[in-house]
Amino acid sequence: MKSRLLHPQQPLDTGFTLVELLVVMAIIAVLAAVAIAASGSAVAKSAAAECATNLRSLGAGLQLYCADHGGSFPRSYHSAGASREPGWAASIAPYLGTPEATATEDWKTLFNSFFRCPADKNSDPRVYSYGLNVFFELDPDGDDYVGAPASWRRTVAIPNPSRTIMLAEVASASGGMTADHFMCHQWSSVNAAKNAVAHERHSGKSNFLFVDGHVETLPIADTFTSKTHNRWNPSTAGN
Repeated sequence: MKSRLLHPQQPLDTGFTLVELLVVMAIIAVLAAVAIAASGSAVAKSAAAECATNLRSLGAGLQLYCADHGGSFPRSYHSAGASREPGWAASIAPYLGTPEATATEDWKTLFNSFFRCPADKNSDPRVYSYGLNVFFELDPDGDDYVGAPASWRRTVAIPNPSRTIMLAEVASASGGMTADHFMCHQWSSVNAAKNAVAHERHSGKSNFLFVDGHVETLPIADTFTSKTHNRWNPSTAGN
């Protein structure tokens, strides 16, 4: 039987051509990009969920504080000093189920555990990720706001707890300290709200804690567009 011999000028097919290698590399690059995007999306979703959990914990702390103080809300730096009270964060710290923060490092640990959104990369314990709605401490004798002279110092005075914002995410600081509250009674347009709220921290939305304790992830326009479409002001939140 004759043996089958390769033609002496016909090389063996031992590997990929350059074109095939380029195609494979392109496919790998596309798959890697898809994997990175999916991983980034998963991380972002996890951060948003953890942020919402933080807000629910803070909401529980606020409710416990109110229950122990005749239904009155704690104050932010807007009025805490004049009233000789600590800020709202220090006020509710004992209600968060953690050891009392007596030292600077203890406070930093507590702060970064509860008052820092994981999507907010600032680690300064003076720079809050969350701010209190200032409407709960306004005084008609010194503040100008829609709804005056009504005031909402106590939880029982809030007409629509499930629609009234209590805490929201503060826009990132450009440097130094940020406020622990929102001067939302001064807002006149949605742009003013956008400057104060981290309104795109979670895929174009932000987390909001309401007086009744529930959290929603919303675009800023769902909470404020004008003085009358305003879920920050207890007198208009039900509109």
